[in-house]
Amino acid sequence: MQGQRLQQINDTKLNELLAHSGLIVLLITSTWDGHGIIMRTILEGISNQYTKVLFGVSDVEDSPRICKVFNVTNPPGLLLVKDGELIERAMGAIGGSAIVELIERNS
Repeated sequence: MQGQRLQQINDTKLNELLAHSGLIVLLITSTWDGHGIIMRTILEGISNQYTKVLFGVSDVEDSPRICKVFNVTNPPGLLLVKDGELIERAMGAIGGSAIVELIERNS
């Protein structure tokens, strides 16, 4: 079973991102980042379990403002944003069980 689609979030949606009520799991990656591609696939699978969580992906080249606001310098980065505030981050590649743990801890 395929998970819910990851929403594309770029700089034009920054205000929506900050105004969103609830938890957002945002993957910052790029087209050339192999770890980010794997993490994207993991998030697509995990999204089935967390229907109240918004899952998004942001390309580092298309979203310099998002990267600046959340201080992301190198992809991949996984950001957990709740009610417009960054509550947790994981930089570098992490696996599915670590992502689930982050979501459970912050839901």
